[in-house]
Amino acid sequence: MSELVFTSSLGTECRDELERLLFFNENQARASEGVAAVVREFGAPRISVEGTRVRVGLGTHVAAQSLYALLPGSGRNRLIGAVVYTRRNDTLLVLFVAVDGQYSSRGERCGRMLLVRMIAELKRLASRIRGISAMLVYLGRPTPTRITIVRDHSR
Repeated sequence: MSELVFTSSLGTECRDELERLLFFNENQARASEGVAAVVREFGAPRISVEGTRVRVGLGTHVAAQSLYALLPGSGRNRLIGAVVYTRRNDTLLVLFVAVDGQYSSRGERCGRMLLVRMIAELKRLASRIRGISAMLVYLGRPTPTRITIVRDHSR
């Protein structure tokens, strides 16, 4: 799956796929307790269209950013993963993670480790953001996992 593409921007043609991943995901039941805790504190994710782009926001004053995993295909890219996060002081808070069922830990393509690759990509990006020293990743649990960020000084 080396052909995987990460982007922070998503065209409107992916709106239905994003909605399916975030709100109708077959893995949702396994993470319901953690998702409910995150929603209480940060708000529910909302999809909005801004011009030719789709954006995920939160139902609160908290500003959200997203990272999407796309699988290139003939005609257009297929959305297979999304991460919604925000920044609080020196920490990136990974609030929502959605993975296509085929690429989940129980899916037929689980060996491609999509979740691990998405978190690794976000960690790589975080290492380039001045002032970020940690990521807290909720992963569907009420208590997040802490990941230390080592600053990338090569930039």
